[in-house]
Amino acid sequence: MLRLAIFDLDGTLKEARDPYVYLHSRLGTLAASDAFFADGFAGKISYAEWLRLDAALWKGTPVATLQALFRENRYLPGAEETVRALKRQGVRLALVSTGIQIHAEMVAQELGFDRVFCNYVYATDGILNGETRVGVPEGGKGAIVDALLAEFGVAPSEALAVGDTRSDADMFRRVGVSVAVCPNHEAARQAASLVLEQPDLTPIVPWLISRGHLANL
Repeated sequence: MLRLAIFDLDGTLKEARDPYVYLHSRLGTLAASDAFFADGFAGKISYAEWLRLDAALWKGTPVATLQALFRENRYLPGAEETVRALKRQGVRLALVSTGIQIHAEMVAQELGFDRVFCNYVYATDGILNGETRVGVPEGGKGAIVDALLAEFGVAPSEALAVGDTRSDADMFRRVGVSVAVCPNHEAARQAASLVLEQPDLTPIVPWLISRGHLANL
């Protein structure tokens, strides 16, 4: 039976797959971000520098503006229901995202997550000031899963991970049960126990029940 469920956020619980591209698109800074996107994607600049460059383009923007934009980024069908069904059965919940805390903490509060891991952009008097901190580097999710298993005293066989990208495959390999939601990389597809080909989390709970990982609701 499951005791811990670990979720990615972007593209897994919410529709937009890349929160940075989403914000740049909505804030009119997408073209400016092209100047460093290729270097960041290729690893030519550090992840911390990439985050700093992203946040520099948003400096002076009210936090409330980002909150409003993230609220417009809709949950995938079945996302809220799946998380709440797990919570009702006493499963501890963790959110592990390379996105920023403005979004991650909002979702964690709305859905009742126990733990949140994410990156940070800071503000002064409600206005983004360009300062940042990396909490979840690209490729760093596996180590966070290890820490969560130890913190909650949960065996890998008692843990579920849900995600959609190559970085989520590192989570999948550390737990007994894993779900890839419309995976955009073969590594995630190959590492998953269940692959959902549609952006809809509704099948997850019935599948978990059928495999004996949850009690019948």
